[in-house]
Amino acid sequence: MTAELIIGGLASGSLYALIGIAVVLVLQATDVPNFAQGEMAMFSTFVAYTMLNTYSLSWWIALPAAIVFAALQGIVVQQLIIRPLLGSPTINAVIATLGLNMALHSVAGMIWGNLTNVFTSPVADLPMFRLFGVNVSPDSALTILVSVAMIIVFTLILRHTRAGIALRAASQDQAVAKLMGISVSRSFALAWAMGSVAGLVAGILVAPILFLDVNLMAPLLIKGFAGAVLGGLSSLPGVFVGGLLLGVVENLLGAYVSGTFNEALSFILIIVVLIVAPAGIFGRVKSTKV
Repeated sequence: MTAELIIGGLASGSLYALIGIAVVLVLQATDVPNFAQGEMAMFSTFVAYTMLNTYSLSWWIALPAAIVFAALQGIVVQQLIIRPLLGSPTINAVIATLGLNMALHSVAGMIWGNLTNVFTSPVADLPMFRLFGVNVSPDSALTILVSVAMIIVFTLILRHTRAGIALRAASQDQAVAKLMGISVSRSFALAWAMGSVAGLVAGILVAPILFLDVNLMAPLLIKGFAGAVLGGLSSLPGVFVGGLLLGVVENLLGAYVSGTFNEALSFILIIVVLIVAPAGIFGRVKSTKV
């Protein structure tokens, strides 16, 4: 039973990690915590749902189209809402993302209504299978595999592509990046696009499990933040591990202690980690020369 709980926790933690990565990509680039990340993910997941169900498109068409939509959504938000606020107090951008959060929630409610929708998983027809003597659902396996693939792809982009290296440079020092000929605006747009795509993938993976409605991603966003803080906001692999740890601990405590404790666990973890290790498990404390 414990092994199955751990597998389930890894699946849940993978979702937390994806949302945490989406938040951290934007935070590292622009120093703005995107509180609209959950609703952006929900909105793009509904777009994927519409293409699959209303227009009966195949996954091979709907998924790439939804990824393009999510990337464009991130770019538009960055260019139209966040970019004009860069250089102003961070609280202005934070308030802007909170406003965007409410706007997207309302617009989604007007378009798709407030009812729950069945979002069919691409692996819904596959049977349960056993791995090392443990029963594993296709959805859990897909969630873990896709999340691992996403962190690998994002890490490769950031470390081994010109656009990714430019983004890292712009994140560290905008003035120096501009002197090097790097377009800071384009680099930040890339971060928002990647974050939005990560949110979409998390939404597509969680919707078949929890059903799709306008409130789908709000709880997941809190847990994504908690996993990111636990792992370290300065490290994408750390965020991934933090999300996995949160998912496993949450599942084990829910089974052996109390299921109601899970709701408070994320907040408790955030408080404890910020007190004991403000940079997180794998994070690095920034040093500033004076």
